Amino acid sequence: MIIDSHMHVWDRTVSDYDWITDDLGPLLEVHTPERNADALARCGVDQVVLVQAEDSATDTAYMLDMAHGRLPGALAASHPTRITGVVGWAPLDDPAATAEHVEGLLADPLVKGVRHLIHRDPRAEEFLRLDPVHASLDRLAQAGLTLDLPDAWPWFAADIAATARRHPDLTVVIDHLAKPPSDPDAWDAWARCLRESAAVPTTVVKLSGLHLDGIPYTADALRPSFEVALEAFGPDRMMYGGDWPMTRLTDDYVPTFEVLAELIGSLSEAEAEAVWSGTAARTYRLPLPA
Repeated sequence: MIIDSHMHVWDRTVSDYDWITDDLGPLLEVHTPERNADALARCGVDQVVLVQAEDSATDTAYMLDMAHGRLPGALAASHPTRITGVVGWAPLDDPAATAEHVEGLLADPLVKGVRHLIHRDPRAEEFLRLDPVHASLDRLAQAGLTLDLPDAWPWFAADIAATARRHPDLTVVIDHLAKPPSDPDAWDAWARCLRESAAVPTTVVKLSGLHLDGIPYTADALRPSFEVALEAFGPDRMMYGGDWPMTRLTDDYVPTFEVLAELIGSLSEAEAEAVWSGTAARTYRLPLPA
């Protein structure tokens, strides 16, 4: 059983996605689940969680339309991979708007959590210290929704542990191993922040998005970061994520999958099962076969 806990879709005729600039080449194109269908099948991926790529209700609605098969480009009903979860967006800096927005999200059982592109917010370094944000996180916890955190290093990695402690009923998902840096001095600080976050038992981490500046995308090069995260969180709090179509900037889905599979292959069968599917299923409340 393989669950890809981190895949994106977008269409720049539907919404702006203004972070996708001309220098990002292939990302300017429309990306639907169908475009990645062959790669998902080749890798044996059974389920996918779609994750927001824009801080807008429009992007969340687009993901849900794709997940429910309501738009061209959705996965065919006969395809072996199912979209079983969506991590949408909510205006976390506005508690009243978040409360209203969450009510709408809860109407769709595919919505499992919320993410905000904090690293692209002008308040990134203080975002997780804002009182309105914490009021919104209380509402997420009450609703049983998770909080996904995007590229945490260096913007707000040091605030993750404090945020998780302040909201003990909220599951905090750290995307992309919090983006380990290539600089050795910064890497030590990243590792310390990751361990501090892992000390709070309601945090989990994604093995995803590891095409990092200055670090070759090989199992050997990524292994030190992988081992820090594995030791800190354990396999029961680590999950696989493919991060397509961001992978199109480098070597695309299958080669990305193969490198992560080599890392996961160093684990025992039970540990690997947790990373491939168990952690994601538990965190996002996804269906597993009997």
